[in-house]
Amino acid sequence: MRAVKSLKESVKGFLKMTGHYADSAVYLAEHGYDDEYMRLLGAECESAGSPKEQAEGMALTAQGLLFRGQLRDALKAFEETDVSKLNRSVGHVFVNNYIFCLFLLNKPERIRTIYEEQNKLALSEGSLFMRRTIGIKEYIEKRYENAVTVFVKLLSEPDPRCTLMADICIVRTMLKLDMKDRAAEIAELGFGRYLGKGDITAEVNRLRLAISSQGVKKGSSKKKKRK
Repeated sequence: MRAVKSLKESVKGFLKMTGHYADSAVYLAEHGYDDEYMRLLGAECESAGSPKEQAEGMALTAQGLLFRGQLRDALKAFEETDVSKLNRSVGHVFVNNYIFCLFLLNKPERIRTIYEEQNKLALSEGSLFMRRTIGIKEYIEKRYENAVTVFVKLLSEPDPRCTLMADICIVRTMLKLDMKDRAAEIAELGFGRYLGKGDITAEVNRLRLAISSQGVKKGSSKKKKRK
């Protein structure tokens, strides 16, 4: 009983936000975004009554799919969520993760649109997700040095559930600045945790290939110079 009480206390704020989704929230806190969590969440979504509960269920589903690496399914769920029915705390996390999903899918114009439409909500709290969005905005505006500064600070933050993924953000940005060696170091340290995460695994593999490709290009140019 003490363990259950302690667990509920640890996710107290999240439980306040979810209400109808308390059971899946407790499970998530202990087990993460596995198949059983998605099953529990799906059952709760089916029994949702009010428009608020339905919107919140769709928001939680979108984010669960995102963190599992099912990016296209996540995007569909993000687009179908009625943001106006979410309270500020849920909406804040939702919008910032929506922007991150679009970033992973390389949709800069859509990011600009969502950022402009939901700017107030996205920036309403000083969360790590908000800071990541600031970095993404700098990235899509091609202010890569500014983006790196933001993402470097996020790298030191704990990310046990792989929900922040600052290393993916910074490696992608560093490659734009031709910082291949540093990007390779960061990729080596953290990219192994994305194994088995679908589209996210594909993205980190793409970044690894980009790192090695940059190295080949540099080497080949040096050889040409020697000739």
